[in-house]
Amino acid sequence: MNPINALSVAIAVSLMLSTFIIAVMVRPLRGVLNDLCPARFGASFWVSFTIVMLYVTPMFFTLLFMGTILVPDFVTIVRTALAASLFGAFSALLVVGYQISQARPASR
Repeated sequence: MNPINALSVAIAVSLMLSTFIIAVMVRPLRGVLNDLCPARFGASFWVSFTIVMLYVTPMFFTLLFMGTILVPDFVTIVRTALAASLFGAFSALLVVGYQISQARPASR
């Protein structure tokens, strides 16, 4: 597989994983952040920020680990991209979850 196709497959895997995670998480995340943020646009900002980070972090790890593939066959590319994306998503969710667990609801 040529490098451009390999990169395209890796990016697609990362984007699909991130989109799936965001689709599952966005509604509960918005609810929790609405309870935590006293400002009108605070929750919207933090939801948007979290969505961006849930795309950027898995993509970063995917692109970082794609350079370690010696024989770029399709299965190896998908496996490496999925493992790197899952590691990145787990890392991002760990940070977000920790920060939310330490936050205190705003008094209304």
